[in-house]
Amino acid sequence: MPTVKINDISMYYEVHGKGEPLVFISGFGADHLTWAMVREKFAQHYQVILFDNRGAGQTDVPDGIYTVEQMSSDVIALCDALNIKKAHFVGNSMGGYITQYIARYYSDYVKSVVISNSCLVRHSTFKYFSEASLALRKADVPLEALIKASISWIFSYNFLSKPGQVDSIINLRLNSPYPFTIKAYEAQAELINTFDARSWAKDINVPTLIIASDEDILLPERLSKDLAKEIKHAEYYCFEQCGHLPHIEYPEKYFEVVSGFLKSIDTN
Repeated sequence: MPTVKINDISMYYEVHGKGEPLVFISGFGADHLTWAMVREKFAQHYQVILFDNRGAGQTDVPDGIYTVEQMSSDVIALCDALNIKKAHFVGNSMGGYITQYIARYYSDYVKSVVISNSCLVRHSTFKYFSEASLALRKADVPLEALIKASISWIFSYNFLSKPGQVDSIINLRLNSPYPFTIKAYEAQAELINTFDARSWAKDINVPTLIIASDEDILLPERLSKDLAKEIKHAEYYCFEQCGHLPHIEYPEKYFEVVSGFLKSIDTN
């Protein structure tokens, strides 16, 4: 299990495939396994870099609150440790915040970015659900109930209504060997609560694809549209009948959309 010492943490990472580096950045509370359903497809064409953000999975959970500057620095330090000079970056949700920051402030490392189900600033009702969810965790509410409540926000009805789908997700989360802790929840939540790219997103000047979903409750499609309008020449794609994680609900289509964008960059 590879780990590397970067900044003030030991970070877990994986490398799959060969070719141009393609770095995937996970969202709030998620570890590298969130990309499992698209990993092999991309690894047939790219050198896929997966890792656990600080606070998630097998990476350390240091004290204090986490910032987008800090977590972006973690990603770049990992690139340096792996001798990656330039890469494509794909980030979902909070990972999209980090991807935006990298595109703006570490552009020398960036060949292109894909910002999936993210925003300039989180103007959505999920703010209140996330605060309630933390309170319920601290009140020691049964984890199964918390998982069932959270997935109703994360996934579309079409996805969850498939036979056995809800039970499968619950069992997967219950049996995770590296659960998301309250300490990590509070630390990462500070980032999603305070992130605001409205003053600098307009300065992002790398090839960009914005991905949205029409049934995303956490970060509604309108927020992705606002982001796409702010970034020069950004391309835009919206998944239909899809929630917050299109790479899980529609992995084949996600691969098709992202790889098509990446190929267009490679041929230009």
